[in-house]
Amino acid sequence: MPIITINNLTFGYDGSEKTLFDDITITLDTSWKLALAGRNGRGKTTFFRLLRGELPYSGTITGVPETVLFPMSELPENEDWRVRKELNLMGADPDIMWRPMETLSGGERTKLMLANLFASDGIYPLIDEPTNHLDRQGREAVADYLASKDGFILISHDRAFLDRCTDHTLVITKTGFELVGASYSVWWENNEQRMESERARNDQLKKEMSSIDAAMKKNAKWSSKAEGYKNRSKAPSKVAEDHFRRAYEAEKARKLMSAAKNLERRNERKLEEKQSLLKDLERTETLKITGTEHHNRTPVILKNTTLMRYGDPVVEGFDLTVERGMKISLQGRNGCGKSTLIKYLAGLGEEEGITASGDIYIAPGLKISYVGQDTSSLCGTLYEIAGERGCDKTVFSTILIKMGFTKEMLYRDVSALSLGQKKFVMIALSLCEHADLYLWDEPLNYIDVYMRAEIERLVRENNITMLFVEHDRSFAEAVADMEVNM
Repeated sequence: MPIITINNLTFGYDGSEKTLFDDITITLDTSWKLALAGRNGRGKTTFFRLLRGELPYSGTITGVPETVLFPMSELPENEDWRVRKELNLMGADPDIMWRPMETLSGGERTKLMLANLFASDGIYPLIDEPTNHLDRQGREAVADYLASKDGFILISHDRAFLDRCTDHTLVITKTGFELVGASYSVWWENNEQRMESERARNDQLKKEMSSIDAAMKKNAKWSSKAEGYKNRSKAPSKVAEDHFRRAYEAEKARKLMSAAKNLERRNERKLEEKQSLLKDLERTETLKITGTEHHNRTPVILKNTTLMRYGDPVVEGFDLTVERGMKISLQGRNGCGKSTLIKYLAGLGEEEGITASGDIYIAPGLKISYVGQDTSSLCGTLYEIAGERGCDKTVFSTILIKMGFTKEMLYRDVSALSLGQKKFVMIALSLCEHADLYLWDEPLNYIDVYMRAEIERLVRENNITMLFVEHDRSFAEAVADMEVNM
C-alpha cells in the first residue's frame, strides 16, 4: 500500500482570520485502520477534502491513492456478488441492494454504502461519521466489519466504535497533529494524564507569576520612595541646612533608584519566561443543568401500552415506570419504537401521527424538555429561537460559548450552522429549561468526544429525571440507572 506524505501543509478558509492547518508535516501508511479525531471545527472533514484535492493549499500532499468519500451521493459500480458478500459480512439483508435508496432506513443505507465502498478494488475509503443512523447492534456489526478490513481513514466521535475497528489514531489538536500507533482510548488516556500534568505545572507557574507580580508592585513602591528622596535632595536648602545632609540624600536616592530599576528588569524577564512556559491546553468549559422535582414520585407509568403511527402498530404490550430522579436508557434495534415513545411523551403525538392505548399515566403539570434527532425545526437567528422557547438569552449564549461558539456566531441564522452546531443549539435550549423530565433522543450525534465527556458528567452528577436514547455505549453505560429494551 502507498505512503501518503504531507509536507508543510498550510490551509485556511478565505475570510477566516485563523488557519486550520499551519505547516503540518506527517506521513501516513494507507494500510492502517486510521481513526481521525478532534474537536468539532478542527478540520477533520476539511482534511478529507484536502486529500481528495478539492481545496487549494500551500505545501505538498503526495502518494494519495484514488479515494471514495463516505457518505457518497452515488454508489460505485460493482458486481452484484461482491456487494452481496460485503452485506453478508455485516449481517445485513442482501436484498436491500435491489430496493430504491429512499425506501431504506438510515442504518440500511449506511450498510449498503459501506458494502459498495469495500466491494470496489483499488480505492482508499475516507469514512465520515458512519454511526449516526446505526443502533447499538448495528454499530457493533459495522465496527467488526471494518476491523476485518485494511486501509481506511475513519471519522467518528464514538470512542467504543473507534477502539473496536482502528489500530492507529491521528488527532487534530489546537497546535497541530498527533499520531499514535494505538487506539483512540489509549491516546485519550495518555493525553488526559499529560493534560493533568500540564495543568498542575500551569498552576505552579501562575503562582510563581503571582509572586513576581507582587514583587514588582513592591518594587514600584521602592521606586516611588526613591523618587521622593531625589525630589527632597533637589529642594531649595535652608540657610541652616547642612551641606553634607543634602549630598547623603542625593546618593541614597540614586542607589535606591538604580536597585529598583535592576529589580524591575529582572522581574520582567522572569515573567516573560514563565508566560512562555504556559501551555495552551484543551479546555472544555463546565456546563450546568437545573432540573425540578415534580411532586409525584412516579411521573410516568405505562402498562400494556401500544403505540400506533398513522394506524400501524410500532410498540405493543410495553411497560415502563419512570421514577423521579432516575436516568433510563432506552435500547433496541432501529425501528423498534424508541423515538416514537419519546415523541409521544414529549407531547408530539398529534403532529407525528402517533396514538396510544393501554394503561397510561403521565403526571399533570409535568414540565418536559425535549431534544430530538431532527434539527430542521430550528429556524431564524439563535436569539430569536431562544426567545420563542422562553429561554434566558444571556444563559443561552453563555452555554453556547462554553460549547465553542464565538460571539459572532450567536447572531447567525441557524441555517448557516453545521449539523453539529445545530445539535449544540438544541442541547443548549434544553439546559436552559428547568424541567421535571428530560427526553433526549440521540443527543450526541455530531458531538465531539470532549463535549460528549462533559455532557456525560453533566447528566451523571445532577439529580435530574431523564429518559434517553443513545447508541454510544460508553455514554449510556456511564449515566443510566437502568436500561430498558424495547
